[in-house]
Amino acid sequence: MSTPVASRSLYRSVEPHAALQWASLVGGSGVALISLAAQPSEGWSGILTAALFGITLALGGALFVAIQAAATGRRWLPLRSVPMLLARTLPAPAVALVCCLVFGLQALYPWARPGAMEASHLLQQKAAWLNAPLFLARALVVLVVWFALIGALRQRLTAFSLDASLPNGQRLGRTAVGFLIVYAVTNSVAAWDWGMSLEPEWFSTMYSVYVFAGTFLGGIAAVTLLAVMMERAGLLTTRLQPDVLHDLGKLLFAFATFWAYIWFCQYMLIWYSNLPEETTHYATRLSGGWSTLFYLNPILNWVVPFVILLSAGLKCHAPTLSQVAAVVLVGRWLDTYLLVAPAMGPAPALPLAAVSASIAVLGGMGLLWRRGLSDASTDPASGVRAPRD
Repeated sequence: MSTPVASRSLYRSVEPHAALQWASLVGGSGVALISLAAQPSEGWSGILTAALFGITLALGGALFVAIQAAATGRRWLPLRSVPMLLARTLPAPAVALVCCLVFGLQALYPWARPGAMEASHLLQQKAAWLNAPLFLARALVVLVVWFALIGALRQRLTAFSLDASLPNGQRLGRTAVGFLIVYAVTNSVAAWDWGMSLEPEWFSTMYSVYVFAGTFLGGIAAVTLLAVMMERAGLLTTRLQPDVLHDLGKLLFAFATFWAYIWFCQYMLIWYSNLPEETTHYATRLSGGWSTLFYLNPILNWVVPFVILLSAGLKCHAPTLSQVAAVVLVGRWLDTYLLVAPAMGPAPALPLAAVSASIAVLGGMGLLWRRGLSDASTDPASGVRAPRD
């Protein structure tokens, strides 16, 4: 099926341009710093939102590769470089996260403030885990492990792309399984530390599963959008066949539903048990101006992809599929924002800090993605071409 001229022009217009990415990085950082100076708590929560959103996208790309490789899938191979390039953008949000944890620790995390432990009996019971030296050490270990896992996965995938023999396939599969096992542990630690401890007296046994569901959903949406955009812009050496698009549509449909299931289960269990130490999380998000965004969250992350992608034909229609993926990515940002910002207080009239910091992080990720794309284009086995300036 031929692509209309207008559609080709649209996709070419969104090819990665370094000037635009630098402008996003510098301009977004500048606005975020101004917001930080004017309102430190809102500024730091915005930067943390951007960091966690970017991290989930990059890790979502790595998860996509690991799960497909562990399952010995084959249809994903024409777009194998796309999720790996996405995973290589992890340094940009990691830098934003480190800034938050080092310079904004006390502004973000109540347990880190002087006298907080002495004022709360519950926090005293968590002091062995929630203390600044161990907290920062865990963050360093988790980030180093993630970089090492992504590096190992990239190395095995490159070897497999050059020689898809049985030994290379087995090595890739074993590395992917190891990635998933280690990621399951480190994801839980990161979710507890960077997200749940923003409200240190609240807890949920489903929180880390919820974060995993959102990470993989965001990864699928990002890979889908990037793959379609890259193909239309002529950056892929092979066309995305209808069966590949259909598989991407099915994954997006299925894991949007999985995320909604976890979202509902966590809310339902806390709602009907109605224990004061558990309800604070949702009580905060259903008041203070957050309720509209709270109910918009499942609409963007589940209702839209569920309704549209019920049709098998639309799953194979690249423009529709990419638009649904874009909506889901907006939903993933909103979900991350709702995990972070309500802990700081009432909803701001305009989330300027979170939006500007996210633009900056995405600009940095775009520069890293462009660099990775240029590197990969020198390898004929990668399946990608260099971008045009």
